Amino acid sequence: MPAQIPAARVRLIERIIGAARGMTGNSGKADTSAFLKRYFVGVAEEDLLARHPQYLARVALAHRRAGARRLAGHAVISILDDGIGTGSQEPALYSPHTAVAVVTEDMPFLVDSLLLAFNSLGIGVHLILHPLFDIRRDRAGRMLSGSDSGSVRHESWQLFEVDRQIDPARLQLLHSTLATTLADVKAAVSDWQPMLRQARTAMRDLSAAGVPHQAGAAQARALIEWMAAGHFTFLGYRRYGLRRGARQDLLLPQAQSGLGILNASRPRAASPAPTAISGALRREARAARAVLVTKANSRATVHRGSYLDYVGVRTFDDRGRVTGEHRFLGLWTSSAYASSPRTIPLLKDKIDAAIGAFDAAPGSHDAKALAHVLETYPRDELFQATVAELVRSVRGIVNLYERSQVRLFARRDPFGRFYSCLVYVPRDRYDTRVRLRIEAVLVGELGGQVAETQVQISESTLARLHVVVRLGPRQRARVDLARIERALARAASTWQAGLLEALTAAMDEATALQHWARFAPVFPAAYTERVPPAAALGDIAELLALAVSAGEGPVAA
Repeated sequence: MPAQIPAARVRLIERIIGAARGMTGNSGKADTSAFLKRYFVGVAEEDLLARHPQYLARVALAHRRAGARRLAGHAVISILDDGIGTGSQEPALYSPHTAVAVVTEDMPFLVDSLLLAFNSLGIGVHLILHPLFDIRRDRAGRMLSGSDSGSVRHESWQLFEVDRQIDPARLQLLHSTLATTLADVKAAVSDWQPMLRQARTAMRDLSAAGVPHQAGAAQARALIEWMAAGHFTFLGYRRYGLRRGARQDLLLPQAQSGLGILNASRPRAASPAPTAISGALRREARAARAVLVTKANSRATVHRGSYLDYVGVRTFDDRGRVTGEHRFLGLWTSSAYASSPRTIPLLKDKIDAAIGAFDAAPGSHDAKALAHVLETYPRDELFQATVAELVRSVRGIVNLYERSQVRLFARRDPFGRFYSCLVYVPRDRYDTRVRLRIEAVLVGELGGQVAETQVQISESTLARLHVVVRLGPRQRARVDLARIERALARAASTWQAGLLEALTAAMDEATALQHWARFAPVFPAAYTERVPPAAALGDIAELLALAVSAGEGPVAA
């Protein structure tokens, strides 16, 4: 056992090894001690202490039995409950949870992706073990002892203790979900190099003579090169052709071109079908821009559970007309979010173009405010918004000047699949209840569902919410953003803010502010929950009258 392992953990593992002696399934296994040491070497002491050594030994040996045979290229997924007595009446020796064992080739993204799978089913995970083994196996996949001849495979053995599962249909769904996830991971990892080659092909296609100058081919090539340098996790690729028609166009998938999670030959993968497009979608598909960055309709099953990033690199004929696209699906890496946007191809050019649209003197307050807004703008929005959309939103944000008001800036996805909403709220009004009310307003007004919300709270007087609303079949054809903004202001209003508004409407501003400062802090929560702000004016008048009768003066503090 490596010397860097804490001595307390070594002692706990020795207790597990002692408990394993004489257990069923352990007879004749001379290498059990080495196996158990390797199995538990990465487990924290608190997790080992929380479980009986006999239970842990039973789990590990059951896992070894499950992984005793594994064909090359296949994964083992096994529910170990029957083998370890989960749910027994002896709680000290058993676990109340379900134990799920996985044995597969070691690959990137395995643990994160399997956790996503459990989370997608609403199953909580209580313990994770993921040791690595060099396993010697024969051609039939049977595990061999160290002295036997056979090929050595570098394998990942993973054990998950999860919420107790007893429904057979639920267990079957769990098994199929884990199998699909492992297939997605394997497809993405195996096809990583081919996807990089397709990225280079897309770059070469943008160098063709027919690509229009206004399409921004140089920016697109720089972005693809930057993506391929480790700033984008490629998960899927497919080539599409565009067939033009009199009233509608067809997007034609080239099924055999699919790689990674878009490989049509994967188990249970659906064959891609042509898509008819018309109207705004047709105009977008024909638009002479070299690259389109947006979000896909589905969440990633590999690595992170966010919606997949979609990068479409268009192809052109010798007349400069769009003929199709290279479609890449994946996830921007952490460096794409942590780096300054001025160091990222495409984003730097967008920022420069947006700044150029403002007549702000270098070094002025407006110039500094503009630079700050763009530097801290949500990164996904910088990737996806056009320069015109950026200019429209950034102008409104800069003009806020830290004023205490609610503002909404919304952008609709060019394919009509979602709205990206930036909502600015006075920081002293923001809390979880306000966020939920804001999400409810956006969902109701836009006719969709909230996909995700990110909140930025800094030294600014304003909190910023970035809410993505996925649109459904009931989405509204026309949206009145000004009306939605007013509804958001009401949703973000506190009782105290409503009281100030009511006072200001009833008297001059100076007197209203004086009364508000005096009375707003003194009304208890039980009162503010029951009495509307406007109705409190009568009570304030009575309190003022009492103060006058007591000789304090009409506006005494």
